[in-house]
Amino acid sequence: MLNVGLIGNTEILEPYVTTIKKNTEINIIGKASIGTSAQLNSFHFSIPEFNRVELIERADVILMDNSTPVPFKFMRDIIKKSKHIFCAEYPDLTIDECTELNKLINESRSVVQVSNPYFFTPAIQWMNKNITTPAFIDYSNFERNAAETNSLFPMLLMLIGSTGISPKKIGTVTFPGYNNSKFTNVRLEFGDASVVNLNFGSLESLKNFKVRIYSDNQFATFNFTKQKFSCDNNPIDLTGYSDVNELDLFVDSILGKVKKMSTLEDFLIAMHVAQKIDKKIAQFSIH
Repeated sequence: MLNVGLIGNTEILEPYVTTIKKNTEINIIGKASIGTSAQLNSFHFSIPEFNRVELIERADVILMDNSTPVPFKFMRDIIKKSKHIFCAEYPDLTIDECTELNKLINESRSVVQVSNPYFFTPAIQWMNKNITTPAFIDYSNFERNAAETNSLFPMLLMLIGSTGISPKKIGTVTFPGYNNSKFTNVRLEFGDASVVNLNFGSLESLKNFKVRIYSDNQFATFNFTKQKFSCDNNPIDLTGYSDVNELDLFVDSILGKVKKMSTLEDFLIAMHVAQKIDKKIAQFSIH
């Protein structure tokens, strides 16, 4: 049985707590919360409150958001105690800080997993198992918040099982539009000749999330907004690809039942790629 401590904003962590309570391998022992909840039936009032130091000492696992003021020091202290971390949001680290934490993880054998919501969906699981490479993947996300800086991370981490996240070449272009709209395209070229187009931003005329995949004798379209998925004009049978719960996989990886996925090392690679993308966008932005 793993003892779990919650640290952060309870409104952000609540969906994870709802899920984590179903896992018989874990026990939520307390929280060190930031903020409060106006809902009387919220878990905020049903889980004991601890100071942060005491909670870390008692817990085997820390579930955290991104509200900690100095995340590097905070995560370093937890990892040094050989404890495990699930990041519900992308930690606000520099590349040097993330590199240092990964060195400590290798020494302590802690498991640190970063949220990767798209990767564990049935459609992406199907893609990782069935699509052959090289492939051309066109990813377009214009849903709410898609224009935010952190939107690059779920897009990049989603590719771990297909093309990987270490492109040989990166190209970018971004266009501002009317009423604060924005369109950004990122082209990633990989060593196996696969190409990934990332299109994202904020457009009034588009409020959808689609992925199109073209490979040898396979043309697939995923419409996540409408939950419609097809390959070669035929609906894809996803009955064998249920949603994988990130927290269940995290717990199983701590217990040695499955290999680690969406690790802080993966996040570090994504940080390097995102940094290159940001530099190119700044360099070639059209004003």
